[in-house]
Amino acid sequence: MTNPQIHTQNGGAWREYPKTTVPDALQSAIGGHPLVAQTLTRRGITDVDAARAFLDPDYHIPASPSELPGLTHAADLIESAIATGEHILVWGDFDVDGQTSTTLLVEALKELGAQVSYHIPLRATEGHGIKVEVLDKLISAPPTSNFPLPTVLLTCDTGIAAHEAVNFAKKCGLIVVITDHHDLPPELPDADAIINSKMAPDGHPLSTLPGVGVAYKLIEELYARTGDSHF
Repeated sequence: MTNPQIHTQNGGAWREYPKTTVPDALQSAIGGHPLVAQTLTRRGITDVDAARAFLDPDYHIPASPSELPGLTHAADLIESAIATGEHILVWGDFDVDGQTSTTLLVEALKELGAQVSYHIPLRATEGHGIKVEVLDKLISAPPTSNFPLPTVLLTCDTGIAAHEAVNFAKKCGLIVVITDHHDLPPELPDADAIINSKMAPDGHPLSTLPGVGVAYKLIEELYARTGDSHF
């Protein structure tokens, strides 16, 4: 990617990109539009095939979910939980990434036949992460038809540093599967399976996925195992 020169004046700032040389083949492949060609070149996309994959989903070949470390094992656990009628509690977050992750997991797992419920922390009283006291209430409350006792804790956009909560859940007999994208702590929690985009090698196309992207790849794998071409 071409780095711009930053100019500042009177408290403001603007970026000035150096002139770029656009390959003729790239210019032709994208229909000759100079602004699009320059933008792609500045982003380091100068190969015709790479440019087509970037601009046209018909040319894009997505990375396999199995390329995310830990995903295959996590999918095994969730697939087994669905087959045996376990109740899966999806624990998300209150921001956009957390809410979209939660929605994706809950709706897709229901389509796959899972018993599933969810919890999104209240920002004002819980904040980010998994609070043990809240988790304790959810897994120890009298079961109802709408909320049977969870036996699987599936996180999204959170959990990678939740050592205390994971240990508590495991002590209570829950299977814990973490899906997250935040920076890895020095020591990972003792979950049954962990998927985190930052566990992928540097430069891998999946290494920069947000929380909802990680959740998506898990669901993509689960659908593929059913032979469903949803994804």
